[in-house]
Amino acid sequence: MEFELKAVSPEAVARALAKAERYRLLNEPGEAESICRDVLQLEPDNQEALTTMTLALTEQFHDDASTVVEAFATVGQLRDEYERAYYTGIVAERRAKARLRHGMPAPGAGI
Repeated sequence: MEFELKAVSPEAVARALAKAERYRLLNEPGEAESICRDVLQLEPDNQEALTTMTLALTEQFHDDASTVVEAFATVGQLRDEYERAYYTGIVAERRAKARLRHGMPAPGAGI
């Protein structure tokens, strides 16, 4: 039996983003990221999808260090200067915590 994936319709964007947030809160960031990618294919500038995806990516730093670059790139797409600065700080903080968990010095730790 083969399943056919369905694209997010414009009418379903708000519901999809609510589900993405729920997945994040259930500690399922990969699923949240996937939903955000679907929304961003439909609405590339959707600010809520960009912030949710940024957070979902940071929640995967402990599993996949390559998500760091993508998280910084995603946060760079936020239009609001304050939001960009705020989420850039979150990305940097979570990156440092992930590095410390893996026994690596945090960037800029002078080691």
